[in-house]
Amino acid sequence: MKLIYTVVKIIILLLFLLLAVLNTDTVSFSYLPGQKFDLPLIAAMFCAFAAGIVLGMSALFVRLLSSRAENGRLRAQIRKDARLTESASNAQAAQNTAESAKQP
Repeated sequence: MKLIYTVVKIIILLLFLLLAVLNTDTVSFSYLPGQKFDLPLIAAMFCAFAAGIVLGMSALFVRLLSSRAENGRLRAQIRKDARLTESASNAQAAQNTAESAKQP
């Protein structure tokens, strides 16, 4: 199975290398009014890909933090419910013991 993953990774790497070699044309990149520079198309594509990764990971991080907060809230609720159930069962057991002690 490891061999298959390695072969797939090598094929993907070769495809990206082929993409890089075929896209060496120069494109103009304007980032501010009056500010532009020329760079290879593959560099512009890589920058867009990297920006997408950063934005996607940021969105996932925000979601992860909210999920952790909700998990903490739910765990606290479970602990509270468990304590209430335990105290109720202890009270019921004490009441049953007291009733059985009163009976002859």
